[in-house]
Amino acid sequence: MLLIHRLKNGRDYWVVPGDGAKGQETPAQTAIREIHEELQIVLTPDELQQLFVLQEQEREVFFYVESAQVTTPDISGEEAERASATNVYLPTWVKVNNLSQTNLMPPEVSGKLVEFFNKN
Repeated sequence: MLLIHRLKNGRDYWVVPGDGAKGQETPAQTAIREIHEELQIVLTPDELQQLFVLQEQEREVFFYVESAQVTTPDISGEEAERASATNVYLPTWVKVNNLSQTNLMPPEVSGKLVEFFNKN
C-alpha cells in the first residue's frame, strides 16, 4: 500500500495520500486530482473502488486502486513546495500486514484497511 510518511514538527506519522475537495468535486474527482498533484500518478474513475467513509470532522472517502507500479513516486505539488527539514513528505510502500506498526492517521483508518485486505 502506498502511504506518505510524515515527519512534521517532531511528530512521526503516516497518512493515506489525498486531501479535501475543491469546489463541487465528487470524492472520486478529488481522489484522482490529489493523487496526480501529490504523486504524479494518473488514475481514471473506473480504477477507483470505494473502501469506506469516515465521518469525523469532515466526510472522508477512502478509495482503493490496484496498480502495477512498483517504483516509489516522488512527492510533488504543494507538498513538495512545503517540504523542509522539519516538514517531510516521504511516499513509501508499506505491506498491509505491517499497517498496525505504523502510526497511521487518523487511527481508525488502519483497522478499516486491515479489515478490507483480510476479506480480499
